[in-house]
Amino acid sequence: MHTSHQLSLLAIAAVIFFGSAELASAEAAKPAESIPAEAEKDEAKKKPVRGKKPARRGDPNREGAAERKKPSVGKKPSAEEGTQEKVTAKSKDEKEEFATHKVEAKPFKITTKLSGIIESKQQTPVAMDLDRWSELSVVSALPHGTEVKKGDLLFQLDTRALEKKIRELEVGMPLKELDLETAKQELEKMEQTTPLKLEQTRLAMQHAEEDLEYFFDVTKPMRERSAKEDLKSTQNYLSYAEEELRQLKKMYAEDDMTEETEEIILQRQQNSVDSYKWMLEQTKARTDRTLKTYIPREEVSLKRNHELKEIDFAKSEKATKDSLVRKKLDVEAKIRDFDESELALKEYQYDLKQMAPRAAHDGVVYYGMNQRGKWTTASTVERKMIPGGKISMNEVVVTLVDPSDLHLRVAVPENRLKGLRKGLDGTLKLEWNPDVELDGKVESVSWVPYADNTYDAVVAIGNESGARVVPGMKANIEVVIYDNEKTLTVPKNAIEKKGKVSMVTMKDGEKRRIRTGHSNGSMIQVVEGLEAGDEIRSGPAKKEEPTEDKAEEKPEEKSDDKAGDKK
Repeated sequence: MHTSHQLSLLAIAAVIFFGSAELASAEAAKPAESIPAEAEKDEAKKKPVRGKKPARRGDPNREGAAERKKPSVGKKPSAEEGTQEKVTAKSKDEKEEFATHKVEAKPFKITTKLSGIIESKQQTPVAMDLDRWSELSVVSALPHGTEVKKGDLLFQLDTRALEKKIRELEVGMPLKELDLETAKQELEKMEQTTPLKLEQTRLAMQHAEEDLEYFFDVTKPMRERSAKEDLKSTQNYLSYAEEELRQLKKMYAEDDMTEETEEIILQRQQNSVDSYKWMLEQTKARTDRTLKTYIPREEVSLKRNHELKEIDFAKSEKATKDSLVRKKLDVEAKIRDFDESELALKEYQYDLKQMAPRAAHDGVVYYGMNQRGKWTTASTVERKMIPGGKISMNEVVVTLVDPSDLHLRVAVPENRLKGLRKGLDGTLKLEWNPDVELDGKVESVSWVPYADNTYDAVVAIGNESGARVVPGMKANIEVVIYDNEKTLTVPKNAIEKKGKVSMVTMKDGEKRRIRTGHSNGSMIQVVEGLEAGDEIRSGPAKKEEPTEDKAEEKPEEKSDDKAGDKK
């Protein structure tokens, strides 16, 4: 492997040697073009090494080197001749390396081309913004493009169902109003009677409480005592009668004789005793009944009555108040229902008038909605604007356009925003008739992008020629961003930027600072630093690189390889 590498190096050295010998032979016939002996030593050091391609034909450096490689046979060149040859080679290199540009004062204009759509400044969208009704069925409609006058009917919707609804409401309103008045009267009465009822219930509870207290304090003790006193009194009467009978018997027994009168008296007294005994028996039974039954029952009854009155008062108070609140809510509901019916009637009547929209001004009927000059929904709406077609609420079905006052709406790409501003003039051409040129002036530029990353601009149109222009037409406009009839300009590639400083290189190599102005992409305006007539370097000269050079280089490489193989 090392041997083949050495052989390749020897082959390259041999080729260089033979080439130098041929050049020396050719130079022998021209002794005046020789170079100093020192140049031979310098060139000997510049032998090509492996891996580097030889210079291409036509390269100034290669040609200069070839010139210097020509040895002088039989004559040593002078120092003056060598110096003159070097200066000539240097100037030749400078001419071939750099192209120059002569600064001149010329007209300089910057323009940008934009496209847009003609639209009317006055356009009125028509949509069904109804308050309540939602069934929108088309009966008839003016065709797209119809010219109308203010007040003309644009389209008619089916109103039969709506008219029926209005009649039902009109018939039902008097009955609802009567129900509402009755409910209000009942509420007013209840508001007056509720406090009285509550007071009556409270008094009943209070009376029951008082009766119970009186029973325990007075009635019960008195009745118990009365029963006992009756029993005691009867017992006393019986005791008195028995004592009297005993005394009579004793008295009559001492006489040892009983008269008829005495027997009668004794019999009467005996009857009295028997009567008192019966009375005592009855009194005992009555007293026992009173103490054990009547009084306890009355006590229980009074207690229950008091409890019931308390419950009645509590329940009645809540129920009465709830009834009053319920009645108030019922009246409020009837009021709402009446108001809703009254509002519905008014809104339905309003909707009925809106279902036959008329032109707000003179103009032309366009189907659909205009969005940035484009009629985006026209095809959809056109299929609906037929008898029986259904349109949607708040859908713009018709736009009334005034064709007498127009402007151009432009969607400006972001890369064309630079310099675009209000007040700039331009030339406008319609797509359908590009031969006609109209004047244009930028009215506004929006700096808020839309979803497609374009920006909105509006251009006023001057149509003194009377050309046919209608909304929806496409047009192109060339806007003049900057226009100077006489100013200095230089190529953009001739300027070097160092931070914020702009520099140019003069023809003689001098670096000069300049101040620039507007640019149209290839040329830049020079405001300060140059004058008309100055020449500057505009960049490297274009160097031709013929394909034949490469074709020649490859055989050399192959020949070198073959020479190496032979070696």
